[in-house]
This record gives sequence, structure tokens and C-alpha cells, in this order.
Amino acid sequence: MLARQAVHDRNVRLAAATFVACWTILAATAPGIPTVWDEPEYLVRARNIVEWFRVFPSALSREEIHTYWLFIHYSEGHPAGFALPIALGQWLFSGLDPLTAARLGPITLFSIACAAVAVRLNRLYGMTAAITGPVALLTLPRMFSEAHFATQDGQLTAWWLLLWVAQSSPAAGWRAAARVGVCLGMTTATKFTGWLAWLPVATSEILQKNVAAVLRTGVILAVALLTFYIVNPPIWHDPLVGLREHFHRNLDRENTLNISTQFLGGTYNISNPLPWYNTLVWLAFATPLPTLALGVVGLWQCLAKPSALSLSVVLHWATLMVVRALPGAPPHDGIRLFLPAFGFWCVFAAIGAQRVVNLIAAVRPVSWRIALRLTLAGALLASAVNLARYYPQTLSHYSLLAGGVRGAAEKGMEPTYWWDALDNDVLRWLDARTGPDEAIAFSPVYNLGHLRERGKLRARTVGPEEGQFKWYVLQNRPAMFTDTDRYLMRRQKPAYVKYAGRRRDGEIVPRDLAVPLISVFSADQYERARRRAR
Repeated sequence: MLARQAVHDRNVRLAAATFVACWTILAATAPGIPTVWDEPEYLVRARNIVEWFRVFPSALSREEIHTYWLFIHYSEGHPAGFALPIALGQWLFSGLDPLTAARLGPITLFSIACAAVAVRLNRLYGMTAAITGPVALLTLPRMFSEAHFATQDGQLTAWWLLLWVAQSSPAAGWRAAARVGVCLGMTTATKFTGWLAWLPVATSEILQKNVAAVLRTGVILAVALLTFYIVNPPIWHDPLVGLREHFHRNLDRENTLNISTQFLGGTYNISNPLPWYNTLVWLAFATPLPTLALGVVGLWQCLAKPSALSLSVVLHWATLMVVRALPGAPPHDGIRLFLPAFGFWCVFAAIGAQRVVNLIAAVRPVSWRIALRLTLAGALLASAVNLARYYPQTLSHYSLLAGGVRGAAEKGMEPTYWWDALDNDVLRWLDARTGPDEAIAFSPVYNLGHLRERGKLRARTVGPEEGQFKWYVLQNRPAMFTDTDRYLMRRQKPAYVKYAGRRRDGEIVPRDLAVPLISVFSADQYERARRRAR
């Protein structure tokens, strides 16, 4: 009994320390990361949820729910689960900047997932794995960004990791199965992609090859459906019609959200799918080298000594790696649409780190053991340093294998895609050089009004073909370039260029970061390029 209590206390301390560390780092860095493309829209939808709860229960009619809950039947058909943490952050931290307040909900969820992963890895593999898992998650630069955003993908990764933690628990019985079902339901309710989590969950149970596992699977799936139903009020009055609408809107993207992307010099979309090997290239290009190498060791360990638990991790990781490689999968926005696969790669990295430490323990000279352990710690620290070099544009990170963001751009990859380069440096430059009666035009972007509401941009904005303007702000996303944009990037010298990272005026940009994320051109340059590009 005393031994069990001691283990419980250690797990509680580990979970608390991991949660506090992750939450503090993410919350402290949240205000510095610019608004990304989808956030303003989701902040509005989450505010509607807050208002709905204020008038609850008088707004339970079909019409009132459809007015306040802009999901399932609305626009792209997203489920509502992802908006709940955003709305909770808006409600609890209403005194803060609206964007930071909204982000604190997803940040809290991601920190809980990191803590749960640490505890589970400690139980299954050891303390080195428990420490490495959260470190790998936070030092994978694109994951670091997504963990902040008031959007879906960081939350989807968090719920999917929590789902694995719940399913890998040694606890038995219906309560344990119900916990797995709740996590599966919330994974599904966060984004349509979450429906894919049903495959590895069911397969992992079937691998146990017993009647109890089959019954447990039934409980898990039933609870998951119930959870999905509870957190999606738009389907309360007519679940079958709502689910049909949800699937239709998410599967018919070719006619609605068919966004192009550039990959190794080619332009791809749903009509022209990415090559099958794209997920492997992204794994190599977007994962820091230490995490990539340790992940290979961990994956090998799972496959070399297979068990129901190790194969479960492999199944969760492989699901999105394979689905993203299939024709018809939405190809846009870097690794964003299969981010949970990178979350599970960090689990592999943790397993690999524990394996490496165990091998080091067998080395006889003490000095060699110390040197090897310091090398491992130094490699993980190097990932943190690299993260700091890119911050706050960590979505533009590419690994040493790609040659950094500059090397990736030379290989035909997109340097940036979600407007996270439109940071305070750019906005201050624009405001300082734009008069009260002058306007600014942007390459394709939505929801600029929120910048004016928050006092981040004082100047008026117009479309480049809608009126006169002083500056044209161009995001370096080649797949979305017009002919005018291409001419500007090739032939014109911008008045201002934003690179990844923060540095003082006049400070030399490191070679691997020296590719524009945002370029600002004058109206004369834009008009000249428009005429010559015809």
C-alpha cells in the first residue's frame, strides 16, 4: 500500500511540474505570436458560445442553437468541440487582450496533454522518456506555434495524445473504457480529422484478441458517439441529418476550400494530389534533427519488440502519415493537417531517448557515460535554441536536413503560409509610414478588421484592385502568387522585408533564415508589376 501511494505521489508531482512548466512557457510566449489566418473567425464563433451560455436555457430551440453555434451546418462544417476551450479562455481571462485570452484555453489543454504523456511514458519506459516527451513536443517549432493558436490542430493533437494515454492505461473495467470513449469523442469533436482516430483505437483493441476487448471496444465507441453528440448542440434536434451535413461539408472540399500549396517546386491541390512520399519528406524537413534521430530509434524499438502497447503508438502515428499521402487528402498549410502524427513522433523520440540512456548505462568508463549523456542533453537544448532563433515565426521552421527556411525555399517549399509573419515589427513599420488618409493593400488575407479593433493596425485596408493604396504587403506563399506577385518577387526591391525571428535594426540575418516571409512594396512598384506581368 505504501509503495503504491509513493508511486501515486511521484506521478502527481511529475504531472504538476510538467503542466506548470509547459503552461508557463506557452502562456508567456502567446502575446508575441501574431494572429494567424483562421483565429479571428474562431474567436467570433467562440464569443457566440459564451453569449449562448449567458442566455441558457432559454435558447435551446433549433433556431437559437443555429444562431449561436456556427458549426456542423455552417461554412466548412467544423464540429464545435474545439471552440469550447477558446470560449472558456475568453470567459475566464476577459480582462486580457482578447487574442491572448482565447489562446489560454487551448494552451491549458495542450499542457494537460504534455503532463499526461509524461506520466504515461514514465510508467511505461522511464524518467528519461517522461522528460523527453514534453521537451520534444515543445521544441518542435511548428508544434510550438500550433499549441498556442485558438484553432483546431494543436487541440486535436492534445486530445489524440490524451486518447493514447487513456487507452494505454493498465486500468480495466467499464470506467476505464468510458474514459477512452470520452477522449475519442473529444478528438472527433475537435476536427473532422478526428474521425480517423477511430481506426487505431479499434485496431489496438482488436489486437488483444479476446472477448473482453471486443466488449470494451463497443463501450468506447458508444461513449465516443455520445460525447460527440453532447458537445455539438447543432445536432441535438436531428442527429442523423446533422452528421450527414457534417460529413458532406468536410468531404466536398474541392468545390469550397481547394487551397493550393507548393511542395518541392510543384503546385498541388485536391485536384492534383501531393506525391505519396510527401509525409516522409515533411517528417524530415519539419522535425528538428535530434528529435528526428531519437524518433527513428524509438520507432525501431516499438517494431523490434512489438507489444499491444508499442504497436498502438505505431498505429496512431501511421494513420495520418498514410491518409495524408492518399490522393484527395487536403494538401495545404505544411504539416498542419496531420499535426498529430508529429505529436506521436515526439512519443517515439521519448522512447528512443530512454533506449539511448539505457545503452549509455552499459558503457564502462564513467567519463564516457557522462560525455554521452551530456551530448544527448545538448542535442535537446540545441532544439530549444533553434526554436528561439525562429520565434515568433516558428511555423516557418525547417530542419538542418532542409537547410533551414532558406534551403527549403530553394528546394521549392513554402517559406510561410498562415500570416504569422505579420508581427508587431511589420505593423509598426506600416503604421509609421502610412498617413491618416492612406491605405494598405494585402495579398490574399481575411479578417484584417481584428487588427484594427485591437489597435494593431491604424491604417485603412483595401483590396489591391479595389482602390488606391500606399503599400502592398505580400506574403511569401508562392502557390498563391498572382502573376503580379511573381514579378514583384523576381524584379522589384521591397521597401521592407520581414525574416523569421527577432533582431535589432541593422543586425545581420543568419544565412539559413535569409528568405523573405513578408515583403512590402510601394503602390508604384505594384502598378508597374501589374502592367508588365500581363
